[in-house]
Amino acid sequence: MANIKSQKKRIITNEKRRLRNRAVKSELKTATRRVKDAVAAGDGAAAYAAALAACRLMDKAATKGVIHKRQAANRKSGIMNLANTVVTDADRAAYVKPEPKKQEKTGSKKAAAKEARKKEMEKASKEKAKRREKQLKEEEAAKKRKAKEAEAAAKAEAEAAAAAEAEADAEAVADPESTEAQGTTEEPSAEAQEEAAEEAAE
Repeated sequence: MANIKSQKKRIITNEKRRLRNRAVKSELKTATRRVKDAVAAGDGAAAYAAALAACRLMDKAATKGVIHKRQAANRKSGIMNLANTVVTDADRAAYVKPEPKKQEKTGSKKAAAKEARKKEMEKASKEKAKRREKQLKEEEAAKKRKAKEAEAAAKAEAEAAAAAEAEADAEAVADPESTEAQGTTEEPSAEAQEEAAEEAAE
């Protein structure tokens, strides 16, 4: 691979020209084959029209440098000589030149590319807005769902606390002596605590 910038560019342009030349040469072969087929079928009018079309393509190819101008002249001569074997004066008089293709003005390539980019950006922005709207709806639904779940959990917790309190009240009513004993447990006196501390020290 070349390291020089100009050589890299030359490689790219040569490849583009090679592909263009191949397409043009293939078109020339097709045009020549149409003339030969018309001559073989004995259709003078079709052969004359095909020969003139092939000659125009030869001139165009020579102008672009795909083939040499002398090669174009030689091939045109051969095509016309072949066509003249079946073409009559009536065929030449009846020939009508095809109308050139009308090319609509579409502006410059930059303007077309800019318009295409603008359309793509508009399309992308619309899709983004749709995705954003969908995301907001999903987030709102998730918030509502979480709020419902939290409310249900709080309600269940409150019901559990109420049930536990009711159970404790029921136990207190059923066994009042045990609750009183638990509430009236006396702590050891100060003297008893001192004696226990002395025993522990000894």
